[in-house]
Amino acid sequence: MSMFSWRLRLVHEGNAGIVLERSGRRIRFDPVAPLEHDDIVILTGADPFAPERSVGFHTVVRGHGRGEVDTEIDGVRFEGLSFEPVSRDGGIRRWVSDARQPSEAARRWLARRRPDVATIWRLTFENGEQLVHLGGAFHGGTDVGWAADVVTRFGQPKWLIASAPFGHAATAESRLPAMAAEHVLLADLDGDLRRAAGRPTELVTPLADRLEAAGLPVMVFVPGSSIRFE
Repeated sequence: MSMFSWRLRLVHEGNAGIVLERSGRRIRFDPVAPLEHDDIVILTGADPFAPERSVGFHTVVRGHGRGEVDTEIDGVRFEGLSFEPVSRDGGIRRWVSDARQPSEAARRWLARRRPDVATIWRLTFENGEQLVHLGGAFHGGTDVGWAADVVTRFGQPKWLIASAPFGHAATAESRLPAMAAEHVLLADLDGDLRRAAGRPTELVTPLADRLEAAGLPVMVFVPGSSIRFE
């Protein structure tokens, strides 16, 4: 049980792992570090290995096929909407073959291990404040009508966690402003995984700079960093 003086603190623990520290139980998106007994785990589908780290854990919230999720735990409402993630690179085998010693993550990726259902999550806290974990839902293959529906349903949160899949920064740049979030946390959710698999990566800073220039209240959220809201 965490008892902090701040309203919310977010920690990026690497891969797609994001920890929400608040008064009450910790909430762990796609956990990387070992779990504690009172954590609440949420799987977004961004990390294909996160489900393995959560096997047997008692509090796991996840998507189910193309259905929606709506549940409440300890006064926090969790709403999930599945989406079609960006397709994988066709050149993965070439990238891995270029590496001298492919990592275990790369070999398992080559084996086409499937991640959990790709899911957008909205968390509504006891005081009514909302956090939306959009992840990489906005990419070049995203249906325009579906994206508009997401904005209508999940727009105007206090906090928005979003990422741009590799090669899709332009789409994220064009669609994220419509979410009208009070705080936009532009996260690197697949850089660690791509590097482990010998794949190319992109910096999030250039996209963050362009969004900030367009008037968005954006913060760069990369592995190893934390952001605290009083």
